[in-house]
Formats: sequence, C-alpha cells, structure tokens
Amino acid sequence: MRVRITILCENSVGRAIPAIGEHGFSCWLEIDNKHYLFDTGQGLGIINNAQVLGLSLAKLSGVILSHGHYDHVGGLEQVLRHAGELEVFAHPEIFSERYSQSSRALRFIGIPQRRELLETLGARFTFTPEFQQVAPHLYVTGTIPRRNDFEVGDGNLVQRNVTGELEADPFHDDMAVVLDTPRGLVVVLGCAHSGMINTLDYVLEKFQRTEIYAVIGGTHLGPASAEQFEHTLTALERFNIQKLGVSHCTGQPRAAQLRSEFGKRFFYASVGAVLEID
Repeated sequence: MRVRITILCENSVGRAIPAIGEHGFSCWLEIDNKHYLFDTGQGLGIINNAQVLGLSLAKLSGVILSHGHYDHVGGLEQVLRHAGELEVFAHPEIFSERYSQSSRALRFIGIPQRRELLETLGARFTFTPEFQQVAPHLYVTGTIPRRNDFEVGDGNLVQRNVTGELEADPFHDDMAVVLDTPRGLVVVLGCAHSGMINTLDYVLEKFQRTEIYAVIGGTHLGPASAEQFEHTLTALERFNIQKLGVSHCTGQPRAAQLRSEFGKRFFYASVGAVLEID
C-alpha cells in the first residue's frame, strides 16, 4: 500500500515553486492508484498549483469536502470544469447560509456557488452525515461529537436558521478524513471547527485504536484562547503523533509553538508539502 498526501492549496507556499498561496485549504490524497481531493481552496490557485505539482485533475476518483466555507469549497467549480463529472462526498448541511459576524460587518462566508450550478458541472453529491468508508483505506468522520469542555468554537461564525435569525454555527457538517495506513492512522483536518481533540478522540473511538500516526491540515487554533491552546497541547500527548503538519487556520504563532513542542515530528503543511507512506 502506498499513500501520498500533497498540500495543493494553503495560506503559504513552502518551497521555491511558481505556486499560489491563498487563505484556504486543499490537499491531494493518493492511495495506491486512487486519487481524491480533500477540499478545493478558494479557487484562486488550485488549477495552477495542480499543474505546478504535476497532479492531473483528470485522474481524480472523487472530491471530499470538510465543511461549507468558501475557502474550502470555492475551487470546486474550477475542478469540475477541468475534471468533468465527479462524486463529491459531503455532509448534507454543507450549503447552510454562513457568515462571519463582527461589530462592524456581517460577511457571507458560505459556498459561493449554488448547488444546482455545481451539479450542472458534474458534481454528484453523496452525503455522509455519519462515519463511513468511502474507498479502500479511506474514511470520512461525518458529524463529530463535541465532548470536551475546552474546545468552545469561534463565536464570530454564525449561520441563519430556519426562521431567518442568526445563531452560532453548530458546524454539524465539519468532517475530517482518515487514512488507515501500514504505519497507523493518518487524520487530515479541513478546519477542525468541531475541535482538533474532539476530532482525534472520535477517530480513535471509531477505529478502536489508541494512537494516531500523523495529523495534517487546519487545526483552527489560530483564534483559540491561550487556555484552549494549553489544554490542546496537553491532550495531544495522548495520541503519540509521529508527524504533525499544520496548515491554514492554525496561524503562524500557534504553528511556531507547535513546532517547539513537537520538534522533528513537526512540519509546515504549506503548498507543495508532501507526506508519503509505504
């Protein structure tokens, strides 16, 4: 079994290649001869970066979406226009009406395209509200239970409910991807709105394991309080993680702190970063 994970879209470019950095996330999952995208970024760099990194969108077996924010799904239209019809795995609440709310403005941050347009371009949505296998060795978590009391979420992120009122976004659609590899479980996070530790605990529960080999992606620790971050660092010790590659919503200060804690086990999961397992 061969697994190769390549960061395709992220806030920064990690090496001297003509790629584009953008606020968002996408990674390419290669499992033997199957190829999947996990998220698609905003759409600013995904086509260019795929070409620069030698990744052919024509090879894709499907797309998995972590949640319904523009910086994770905005590039799906471009992917479909290049790749044609694709199965798209996502939670059924992916198209919720979402905003970022501050004292000065209310900003729409949901998926910019209508579902009907994406389906016209070839998206075949398969909804995954619960943990399930989507391909050999490849799983999605579905809705992640929020069980600890320190991962409180981001109060500025809201959605419009059925009565038209704004309320805290529960992020029922927040999902992670899990690869079951010869070295152990690899968890890929989109933004971890449900909490990084909640997510990892749920993965271990579903697989009946005690350790996770690698964690990659957005941890949403950038906006977390100092107290939440300290609780997270303590909890991470339980998983015996051998590779930690953080991206996107982790933020540079938190990423630097994690590097200090994890040492050689840490890497920056910027555009062009690769994790290979065989």
